Amino acid sequence: MIQQSLPEAISSFSELVDLDEGSFRRLSDRIEGLSFSFVPCLVIGLFYTLLLTDAPAEAQRLLAEGPTAHSLWNLAFVSFAYLLTGTGIWMGVSIWLTVFIISRQPLRVELSPGLIERFRGLSMLTLWFALFYFLAISIGIATSVVGGSAVSMAEMLLSPFLLFIALGIACVLLPFYNIHRALVGLKLRELREIEGEYETLRIQLEEASRGDASGAIAAMGRLFSLQIRERRLREAPEWPVDVGFVSRLVSVVLIPAVVRISVELFNRLYVK
Repeated sequence: MIQQSLPEAISSFSELVDLDEGSFRRLSDRIEGLSFSFVPCLVIGLFYTLLLTDAPAEAQRLLAEGPTAHSLWNLAFVSFAYLLTGTGIWMGVSIWLTVFIISRQPLRVELSPGLIERFRGLSMLTLWFALFYFLAISIGIATSVVGGSAVSMAEMLLSPFLLFIALGIACVLLPFYNIHRALVGLKLRELREIEGEYETLRIQLEEASRGDASGAIAAMGRLFSLQIRERRLREAPEWPVDVGFVSRLVSVVLIPAVVRISVELFNRLYVK
């Protein structure tokens, strides 16, 4: 699903970035090369296998005592399970990398009240990453504390998982903060241009007031058009997300809290 949908999502961002066709093609190839690489999945899988299992000891015992069906099966199963884990982790990371790299490119957008619609695809891709990330946090919470003793509210609030939740929120918001800074810069630059055009029109109106009626009418028409442009520019949002995105993100972020509370209730009711 990721291999089919990610290239389409990347190509849909061509209208957002100020790059020529060749530059965007190279950018797209770089993102796809990172996303579809097997090496990160293998590295993450090996890291978890060596860190969280006794695979090295199993390998030494296998070499010393000779292979058995049981030992080979255990080694293969553990390695495959963590390779699958590494693949899942890299899927989430590749989605975030796509959003982050796009957010760092120069923008080519028209500042207007409907600007947020242009970033709808980027927002949905970010929500997919958030869903991956916070579901993984929820699974970690459930597997680490289920069946344990009941804890106080203070211990729940000081849980190390809160650090991962805060890190996830920061990762989700960072690309949009990059876009926010770019949009603010674009707005300030265009407002300065409008101020310069206002000054030019003021001079033209002063000159036309001395007897050039047609020039005065033309200058008034340009002034009216400039005022409309300025109003649309000031009404343009400076963040590429709306309330709907924020509410969906909050719902996703709350998943680990719901899981933690549910596990705590289970521990209190069924674990002595």
